[in-house]
Amino acid sequence: MRYNILGLIVMLGVIDFVNAGFARVEMSSMGNKTLVADIPIQLFPCVVAEGDVFHVEIVDGVTEIRCGEPEI
Repeated sequence: MRYNILGLIVMLGVIDFVNAGFARVEMSSMGNKTLVADIPIQLFPCVVAEGDVFHVEIVDGVTEIRCGEPEI
């Protein structure tokens, strides 16, 4: 998969825990800044559990959550 690097933002994340329909996640960007958030589990395209890895891609203003590590 090829992207124009100027139009792509990737954040890596890990699931801390799942509770009451939400996943507490820690995400980090290329600048090593960490963000903690609660994301509804319905937004994930897979079943998530504690310790699972995912990534968020923002391409040309469209945000996608994808399970697993990004393809390089």
